[in-house]
Amino acid sequence: MRPETLPLFAGTKDAKLALLALLPRKAEYPRGARLLSAGEKCQSIGILLSGGADIVREDAGGDPVTVAHIGQGELFAESFACSGEPLTVSVVATLPSLVLWLSAERLLSGAEPQVTANALRLFARKNLYLTQRIEHLSRRTLEQKVLSYLRSVRRAAGTNTFCVPFDRQGLADFLGCDRSALSAVLSKLKRKGVIDYHKNSFRLL
Repeated sequence: MRPETLPLFAGTKDAKLALLALLPRKAEYPRGARLLSAGEKCQSIGILLSGGADIVREDAGGDPVTVAHIGQGELFAESFACSGEPLTVSVVATLPSLVLWLSAERLLSGAEPQVTANALRLFARKNLYLTQRIEHLSRRTLEQKVLSYLRSVRRAAGTNTFCVPFDRQGLADFLGCDRSALSAVLSKLKRKGVIDYHKNSFRLL
């Protein structure tokens, strides 16, 4: 993936020079590997060049719970790298993955103003995503949470038929519920004619 194709380097006069200014390094990870672990500090911002990864935290029983999915080209760990605070979550590869690590210190220095501006926009979008998740979780019932989430994905996709970036367990973790309870609600909504679905493809009727 060329740097000029990454949102972080959009609009830069020379994307390669802008990339070099951030002291880049690439690293490969097999499926199941931890890119970052809760409790540690990181000084680099990650960009997933290929593969897939999940942001996970441990629940009260010590079991992993998926907080978010990281897609190709997306940033991660930026809040912790820029704040210097220890990670409260872990990042786990769900597929063989290639990651580009960039110096948070160099990014914050403003040496590349366009890249810094792009980063602020990307950070703001992620904050909006987290705000939306809070909105879904604030619904009183699981059925309301599911519909709130599906409607938000539909708005983003601009079509009544769309795919969600989670499998059933991932979606259950995202919505903070048990997988069997989620499956029961989805089946109920399908019987009522509210939704139709196959695996991670959904249609709001």
